[in-house]
Amino acid sequence: MLDIGSGKLVFASGRRSEKGVYTVSRFSTAAYDGFYKGQWMSEDKLGDDVRGVVLSAGGDAPRVLYVGVPCDFLEYRNNFVRHVLPSARTVTSGLIDEIYARGNLFGSDKDRTVIASAACGFTLDGGYVVDPIGKQTSSVECTVTYILCDREFCSRIEKIARSAGADKICFVSAFWAESVRLIDEDYRKRGALVLDIGFSTSSAAYVKGDGFEAHSSQAVGGAHIPGDLSQVLGISYGEAERLCGQINLGFADDETYMLDTARGVVSFGADKANGIVKARLDDLAGLVRSVCPESADKLFVTGGGLLAVKGAVGYLGNSLGLNAEMFAPGVPMYSKPQYSSVFGTFDAADKIERSNTVLSRLLDKIRR
Repeated sequence: MLDIGSGKLVFASGRRSEKGVYTVSRFSTAAYDGFYKGQWMSEDKLGDDVRGVVLSAGGDAPRVLYVGVPCDFLEYRNNFVRHVLPSARTVTSGLIDEIYARGNLFGSDKDRTVIASAACGFTLDGGYVVDPIGKQTSSVECTVTYILCDREFCSRIEKIARSAGADKICFVSAFWAESVRLIDEDYRKRGALVLDIGFSTSSAAYVKGDGFEAHSSQAVGGAHIPGDLSQVLGISYGEAERLCGQINLGFADDETYMLDTARGVVSFGADKANGIVKARLDDLAGLVRSVCPESADKLFVTGGGLLAVKGAVGYLGNSLGLNAEMFAPGVPMYSKPQYSSVFGTFDAADKIERSNTVLSRLLDKIRR
């Protein structure tokens, strides 16, 4: 699978066993110019960048390539569907497909195509459930999240992937995949608040069941923090990145950071430097508030954007009045927040390849 981040490409190949053990046979990463607000920064280099990260992993060209699509090229639209049956019957995957098809009103969209659909749980005769398969009911109600991908994005990536040797390409929302595959179902049944902070883009969602009750993205990421420090403190971006490595939001205001710069060793008061960082974190807190229901009490944070800043997750939690914690995939050697979207997509792709479960039907919307 190929994960397309705002500042990095990741290619991974392998499988996940029935017991949840990952076997990663090929893995490679590469920094690239990325995108900003849905526009490629170096569109003419994109093909070489993608082919390069695939080739650098070694081995044969991927026959089937699953692409983790970033939120900049996606829209999430919800539709409520109610289906009344003539009599009580057992819910099957075919019935769920019929319900999803009935609620899909987006086939005429000229700019976007539906790549997946997933429900925010189901209300049956017996009440709310996340997985209705095998249960008896006379009616089914659900809010379905339809994930629409930019057609131009699909065409461009499909062309590049075929030039890299892939015969079949499947597009998966990376943020959706990490949210529903890496966060426990018990949390998602109650509702889970998720924030992914990337290089230049961040996304927040309130996840219910396998769908998004609310979602929002913003062109703010980890790269903006050294950018702010550079601009306000009058240091280079590289120097600001090194300063980020020292930032600790738990420091008292009268403490000092010392930085070796082109002008020599310079000191910065923690009150000013930390204040600059907190101002940017306040933007991210606002993003979370835009999707946060009053009932939420916990925030799951992931992505590589805040790893350099000590105390950032705690500050976000305190600002929002939530218990905030960082999460990462439970994969040895790759159990880091920056790999959540990679292994969320990896896990979803593996499920599609080796099973014909309801999840595969939700995801397997391959462009034809």
